[in-house]
Amino acid sequence: MVGQDWSRLPDQSRRSGVEHVLVSVADEALAEMSAVVDALRRAGLAVTEVLPSVGVVTGTVDSDTMPSLSAVPGVLAVEPDRGIQLPPPDSPVQ
Repeated sequence: MVGQDWSRLPDQSRRSGVEHVLVSVADEALAEMSAVVDALRRAGLAVTEVLPSVGVVTGTVDSDTMPSLSAVPGVLAVEPDRGIQLPPPDSPVQ
C-alpha cells in the first residue's frame, strides 16, 4: 500500500486488555534471575521468553496488572513491547 505508515499499525493487544511487555532486570538481580521470573509470574506475567544474558523477560500481562510488575524485587523497568512491522520487500516504501 502506497502511503501506508508501517510503523503505526494498530496494536491488537490494547483492544483485548492484554499488554505485551519487556521487563528489564537490574544487574544486581541477574544472579537470581529465576527467582525474579517466578515473582513476575506470581504478579501476573505470562512469561514468553527469558533472556538471562541481557537481563530481559518478555511476556503478556493484563493491562490493569502491568503496574504491579514494577514492584517485583529486582525489576528495573517494565515497558510495552512495541512491535515493528516492515513493509514487504517489493513495497515502494523502503
